[in-house]
Amino acid sequence: MKRAFPLSFSLCSLVAAGLLLAGSLPVRGESAAEPLKRPAIVSAQATRSVLLDVAQAGKRLVVVGERGIVLLSDDSGAQWRQAKVPVSVTLTAVSFASARTGWAVGHYGTVLRTDDGGESWTVQLDGVQLAELALTAAKTKAAQAPDDPKARALLTEAERLVKDGPDKPFLDLWFENETTGFVLGAFNLIFRTEDGGRSWIPWMDRVENPKVLHLYALRPAGSVLYMAGEQGLVLRSTDGGQSFKKVESPYAGSFFTLMVLPSGDVLAAGLRGNAWVLDTAGAWRKIDPTPPVSFTSSALGADQAIYVTNFAGQVLASRDGARSFQPLPLPPLPPLTNVLPLKDGLLVLSLQGLIKLPAPPSAAAAPAPQAGGAR
Repeated sequence: MKRAFPLSFSLCSLVAAGLLLAGSLPVRGESAAEPLKRPAIVSAQATRSVLLDVAQAGKRLVVVGERGIVLLSDDSGAQWRQAKVPVSVTLTAVSFASARTGWAVGHYGTVLRTDDGGESWTVQLDGVQLAELALTAAKTKAAQAPDDPKARALLTEAERLVKDGPDKPFLDLWFENETTGFVLGAFNLIFRTEDGGRSWIPWMDRVENPKVLHLYALRPAGSVLYMAGEQGLVLRSTDGGQSFKKVESPYAGSFFTLMVLPSGDVLAAGLRGNAWVLDTAGAWRKIDPTPPVSFTSSALGADQAIYVTNFAGQVLASRDGARSFQPLPLPPLPPLTNVLPLKDGLLVLSLQGLIKLPAPPSAAAAPAPQAGGAR
């Protein structure tokens, strides 16, 4: 039987992790893989579409969203134009390793690469290819260790991937540089590249995730990598991403966003307004009070202010190292999916498009954040 997306994935992550499932469903009369073959349609309403992630490519802003939309701005968000994209699947995340080279991921197991700052994109991986890669790797491991229950479970999952078809989304990505990086997503999907995306290695057997939970976010903290996911899943790698081991979690709900604070502590936030900080000594601290609404994103400003967004259309800010958060005084906004601090304000993304907000008063004189770095 084909697996259905659980409620925490299809409803909460629909907003909190940027997964508008309807945005990648085929229209009547087309095959399930048709959006992988159909280029994104250029639309005058693109800036009002469901937009899910934003990254900086040098001085350029790059935004991604539903139906393959990629938007570019070279004037800090004052004007936008739509890029050429060879697919019309919903794109959930984007990251740049340099001003020109970056990647975007999304539904149908899609991975796109650009080498001109987002002007044009090429497909490097899709759901059909990743399933075959996973199956080949799982068969090899099962043949080498036929009595290993983990190898058998890995093979079962890979066979299910092939049977289900290209319906699994990637939800996040992180690149150390222009050659090495990870893409990750639903049902423990995680692949690594060491050649800039020309080839991909299934990494599912390197992750301590026996329940095959969704993976929502991956971030570096110095030489350590942290990953967050469904049902309170938190993972850590201390060997450069070669393996990810579970960290004892204080919360059983999903974490949709993850960020490393200037102190080196790690902020994990997600379902129903739950936000926790893992300090460098390994202790968790709950952030209270927060609105009981799912957090969707987090970002660090150049002035060291920490910003988070939620489904209630709020932007909350902390200026005490994530010990407390206060909502910014803003007019009513639609459900927010992401935030990027800029020199002259905040760029927020929502289910109804992008919105440029003025800089909070105490941050107005801060310099622009560092651009062009790896996610």
